[in-house]
Amino acid sequence: MRRSITLAASTLVSSFAASASEGAPNSSLLIQPQFGTIFWTVVTFVILAFLLGKFAWKPLLAAVEARETGIRDAIEGAKRGRDEAERLLGEHKAMLDLARRERADAVEAGRRDAERLKAEILDEARKQRDQLMTQASAQIEAGLRQARAELKGEAADLAIRAAGKLLGKNLDDQTQRRIVEDYFADLERLAPSPGSRPS
Repeated sequence: MRRSITLAASTLVSSFAASASEGAPNSSLLIQPQFGTIFWTVVTFVILAFLLGKFAWKPLLAAVEARETGIRDAIEGAKRGRDEAERLLGEHKAMLDLARRERADAVEAGRRDAERLKAEILDEARKQRDQLMTQASAQIEAGLRQARAELKGEAADLAIRAAGKLLGKNLDDQTQRRIVEDYFADLERLAPSPGSRPS
């Protein structure tokens, strides 16, 4: 390309030099149109245009087109990159939303599990309390029955001794027992039940 430009420039200079050498005695020849000057100027211009078209313009146009293609490809690549970045940003936002929902679900599940565990613990505690109260009531009832039986036996013995002293004679043991048991049976029939209060 430099060679063609240099060649065209040298041709142009040589044509001007030839024109100037023809009219060197009179410098006004350059101002006045002459056929030889016009002819060589046109020939030089055509040669220069041909050389520039063949060696300079095509490479320049190819370079401009290559540059334009490169810029277009860069713009397309930037658009693709921007679209990819927007897609990745959307995916990232979706993942963040999913993580937030999963965290909220996990917190809610933990709260529900805690409430369920609390209810189970309270229910188990109630059952154990009821069981302990039932056992305690049964033990108290058994203790009361045993105390009543013991008290009944001791009272029977005291009553028999007292009756023996009052009567001054001893009844046989079986008869004494029967009399005392009949007496206590009458007392139990007349006594109010443990659940009722006397008015």
